[in-house]
Amino acid sequence: MKKKKGEITTQQIVLLIILLVSFIVILFLLFRLNIGNQSDSEICHNSVTMRGNPISKEAIPLKCARSYICITKDGNCEGMTKPQVQKVNTAEDLYSVLAEEMANCWWMFGEGKVNYVTDTMTKNNYCSICNQILFDNSLKNIKDKSGNAVFSSGKISKDALYDYLSKTKAPDKNITYAQYFFGTSDINKFKTELSKQTKGPVSFGTIDIGKQYFVVVGITSEVSTAGWVIRGAAVGGVLIVGLATFGVGTAGFTAVLIGETAAGGAGVAGAKISDMVSPKIGAITVEGDGIKNQFMTPTIQEASSEEFKALNCDDILTST
Repeated sequence: MKKKKGEITTQQIVLLIILLVSFIVILFLLFRLNIGNQSDSEICHNSVTMRGNPISKEAIPLKCARSYICITKDGNCEGMTKPQVQKVNTAEDLYSVLAEEMANCWWMFGEGKVNYVTDTMTKNNYCSICNQILFDNSLKNIKDKSGNAVFSSGKISKDALYDYLSKTKAPDKNITYAQYFFGTSDINKFKTELSKQTKGPVSFGTIDIGKQYFVVVGITSEVSTAGWVIRGAAVGGVLIVGLATFGVGTAGFTAVLIGETAAGGAGVAGAKISDMVSPKIGAITVEGDGIKNQFMTPTIQEASSEEFKALNCDDILTST
């Protein structure tokens, strides 16, 4: 039978498939070899972006590695082997370093615009640890303009950090860090609205100087978008996680709350947000930009702590 003009032959289809597979293999090798002078952040960002393409998702591995950082005042770091040293002299210097690490983590993993995980039959949380940070004991010696030690208690207020995020513009962007992460700078209004549901004050908690913390982001698989996966069980017998969704201005996001029950963990499965004692905002999640996934924006949690476990991460997508 005579072939009609313009009809694609079986041979041509096979050739197209071979070309496509070859292209994917070449891309795979490029990432495996780390060709060029890209930084680890750029390599991670590029692998995340390419996995957003359904055609290459299965063939391109995530090339994202955890970095190790020590934030210090005196330049000395004990308790971490060969970290990247970030020397700070003021509380604002400290907040600036943390804000930049959070922003870099958010950028590396697609800013809530890329579905870089494989769809699953059940909804899962996938977390990525961008940094492991040691807060050196010398930070207790940071003083304000009056000569008073800012962190003499040995604790760094996350509320002060989030206040910094809400007021400070991110470099190369005409928006604050908070707008970049959450779509709004009105963190105080968010906390006020949240406290109405908890019937008490809500905070972001504190960072203990001398300990190590993770900077973490997350994504849910696309199968469901009801919210960050919470199983409702206690962690360590006393911690529970609750969800509260808000719209602040044009932004809508969800708080992942971590706290104890008034009964010290008893009856946790049926506990309500209002049952929490001194709840902390463990993370803030946002809907994907143009995609169905939900994303956990950058959060700082103590390494391997019960609070970190309460985020219910089914899988960690970064290498140590």
